Amino acid sequence: MGLFLPLIYVTEYLFFEPYFLFYVAEYEILNFLSIIVICALTGLVLSMSIYRIKFLQASTKKLRSGLLGSIIGAGAGACCGGIGVALISIFGAVGGVATSVLTNFEIPLRIISIAILVFTYFMIVKDLNIECKVKFDKFRD
Repeated sequence: MGLFLPLIYVTEYLFFEPYFLFYVAEYEILNFLSIIVICALTGLVLSMSIYRIKFLQASTKKLRSGLLGSIIGAGAGACCGGIGVALISIFGAVGGVATSVLTNFEIPLRIISIAILVFTYFMIVKDLNIECKVKFDKFRD
């Protein structure tokens, strides 16, 4: 929920004023589903990474790719909504070009972030299977 609510607010699916309203247009269903997948995978990857680092004293090397996928996914959603207008006004022509590029490549950027998060998930599961393996030879004596 920590990433989901800000993203659906920024991408203008959730409105607080003048009434509390949640609306997803029919042509925006793919964008909304990609936000749900990115948020779910981000929560899964980050919680598994924190478990791996905190309880197993593992390195933080694999956490970086999960954070990269989360940042790409959140950035693709955030820059194309209401923040895009602020980018244009702050950065002028460069902000306008950046916003138009991000708007055109919003879905591919989200697909890339989903792929990065899935890859990171499988790498963490593989590492956890190796690190958490119970050695039954100790108990046979």
